[in-house]
Amino acid sequence: MNENYAWKERYPHTEVFSVSWVIDAPWAHPMWSQYLVTLYDLTTPHEDGIPTLHLKDATHEFLVHALDLRHQVPRDVPPSKVRIVMLQPANYGYQFKADSNEEAEARIQELINGIVAGKLSPDTDFRSLWNKLLPDMYPLVHSGLVI
Repeated sequence: MNENYAWKERYPHTEVFSVSWVIDAPWAHPMWSQYLVTLYDLTTPHEDGIPTLHLKDATHEFLVHALDLRHQVPRDVPPSKVRIVMLQPANYGYQFKADSNEEAEARIQELINGIVAGKLSPDTDFRSLWNKLLPDMYPLVHSGLVI
């Protein structure tokens, strides 16, 4: 069985489009083997108010969090069915524009596929690579160190 693996859950029970992926990527970091990627729509009004847009006319936002190794998510269990313990702050976060929820999901799925293939690391040491791969997106997580 391949150690690298990802599964996702769409949240149809909310008025805001959102999808989460859990990724098993033990190669990416010596301590953190699981990551949660969340994608959600920024255009649908909801009870929490209006989202802060850092990119003019952004339609979607996604975040990548390492998961606490003491609270691993069993393979193929939907994220909404277990207690998710994310490490803070997020490893990555971006706002971007997409013509539809499906287009946004497909774009993030490409990143997930790269992580599962071992070609894109979710670890923060690779932030400059992510920023180069996603030049049209606004990075929400920044380093204090400019290289």
